[in-house]
Amino acid sequence: MTILQNQERQVFSSGILRLVGYGLLVMAIIDVLFLVIPPQLMNPLWEFQTVGAIVERIPVTLLGIVLVYYDERGDRAPIETFILKALSWLSLVAAILLMLMIPLNISNSFRIYHQQNATVNAQYVNQKDAIQKFKEQLKAANSKDEIGAVLQQQSKEEVSIPNSVNTQKLKADIITSLQNNQDNITSQTKSFRAQKRSLLIKQCLKWNLGALIAAILFFMIWKSTGWARIKTINPED
Repeated sequence: MTILQNQERQVFSSGILRLVGYGLLVMAIIDVLFLVIPPQLMNPLWEFQTVGAIVERIPVTLLGIVLVYYDERGDRAPIETFILKALSWLSLVAAILLMLMIPLNISNSFRIYHQQNATVNAQYVNQKDAIQKFKEQLKAANSKDEIGAVLQQQSKEEVSIPNSVNTQKLKADIITSLQNNQDNITSQTKSFRAQKRSLLIKQCLKWNLGALIAAILFFMIWKSTGWARIKTINPED
């Protein structure tokens, strides 16, 4: 194989790699546009999840940029002079934006945590109040008819207590069962809060670390592509 054939083969391989790189970048841009449109600014959950989705798609963008810059000043179309210069500056912009996303993500995670707690607390209070009201009605009922009326009101169905049943024991058993339900609800609520908090912390750490690493990589790309910003690409160089 002659030197000319080797050069032609290398140019062809470089062109294919750069073409794949441009394709990956276009796909990444389209993906991000679908993520952020329509925007829901001031919605902490949307912002938090969108930042995470963007961070998880950054590897494709980085791979695309690396492929586009492959063989630096090799044989390129004239328009690539502008594209490579723009990509270099966009890498710096991406690094800055990713660094700004970190405090935003932390702030949104706190807002989401408080919103989730408020929702859980409201549900917990409603359930606890309903059980407490039922318990108080039962405690105030003494006769079989009164206890039956309370049970019927609660179940919304006709309740008939047989004469052979010890109504006071029945009343005590129901109150004990209600207390156990209250305790279970309290335990489940605490467990649910802990699970939500743990998941939120893991997601926040994962996406913030990803954003930090990606910001560093974008900055290094910007720094190492100074030739694209200050020089005109000339295949004869």
